[in-house]
Amino acid sequence: MSQDLQLMERPEINDLYKFVMESAPAPETVINGKKYLYFGGVGYYQLHNHHEVIRAAIDAIRKFGINSATSISMTGMTRLHFDVERRAAEFFGCDDSVYLPSGYLTNIAGIQALDDMGVFDTIFMDETAHYCNKDGAYSVNRPVFKYRGTGDLKLQIRQHLKPHERPLLVTDGIFSTYGEIAQIPELFKLAVEYDGAVWIDDAHASGILGPNGRGTCDHFHLASDRLFFGSTLSKAFGGFGGVIAGRKEFIQHVRSGNVLKGGSKPTHAAAAASLKGLEIVMHNPKMREDLRNNARSLKDGLKSLGIPTIDNDVPIAAFSTAHGPDMNRIHEELLKRGIFIQLSRYVGADKEGVLRMVVFSTHAPAQIHYLIDTLKEIL
Repeated sequence: MSQDLQLMERPEINDLYKFVMESAPAPETVINGKKYLYFGGVGYYQLHNHHEVIRAAIDAIRKFGINSATSISMTGMTRLHFDVERRAAEFFGCDDSVYLPSGYLTNIAGIQALDDMGVFDTIFMDETAHYCNKDGAYSVNRPVFKYRGTGDLKLQIRQHLKPHERPLLVTDGIFSTYGEIAQIPELFKLAVEYDGAVWIDDAHASGILGPNGRGTCDHFHLASDRLFFGSTLSKAFGGFGGVIAGRKEFIQHVRSGNVLKGGSKPTHAAAAASLKGLEIVMHNPKMREDLRNNARSLKDGLKSLGIPTIDNDVPIAAFSTAHGPDMNRIHEELLKRGIFIQLSRYVGADKEGVLRMVVFSTHAPAQIHYLIDTLKEIL
């Protein structure tokens, strides 16, 4: 028996990782040895399986090896890393950008850089913000207060922000469980009113939202020195690693922070894949149109079944039932019919969890209709 097979048969591993992918994410994906019609994950454009992205990754490994085997404070930067940063800055329309080993780290490195710059005194964070925002907020020696919605945020600011202090308002751009878009215009108004700033974890919005696909601020047509964001290249762009784009002064503070100085750069395969993914998304705006059309098709179908969904073009839809066992039944029935959606208890979900669906730009209309028709049968 192979070591890998022994590992998978350990009960504690199977309990923790119930579903194991055995192919690249696509509308049809192999999970636990069975091919499913797949509505999960974050491969919005299926670039993780794109032949140009894969070829770029292979070529990079052959030329540069797996990684540079040292931190950026030594000789850890390669030409590939510089190219990713230049392309990301171009894509986001910013002066400069910095490429990190993961999207998770962007929120820690970004908030620490803003703290180093003296931009804020107190943090107000959406209570359903992603774990990485929480880790970033608590990594600096500042008071942190959580809020639920903009009305509660105003109350929290009045109660806890001392005279002459400046707030940092921390939020996701798209909340990953339900696909809700943060009310960045309202947060921006409060940041201006109190001489503060806004930090956005834009991982799910980058490459998707806005006329240029640049994310939440692009979606709301907002640009300001008070708006900062971090993102990832592992979702819409089909690569891996985090990116922070912005003004040169801010990016230089990120580069000089501990997260960048003390860690290695992403692997060369990840860098090359990310670079190619950025180029594909940049030069193929029709992919965004296809994704938005599929998102609308999915949500219109769910509404026809009486399932409430958030009315936007985000390719995420989720719902819950009054009883947790019923959601387990629905999930199991879908699996039996060859459809995989997520029964998720991720951040932002209710205690019993949610049934969460994600659509790709590459899903065919017939595949979306099959999901809706099957849900109609089993609900």
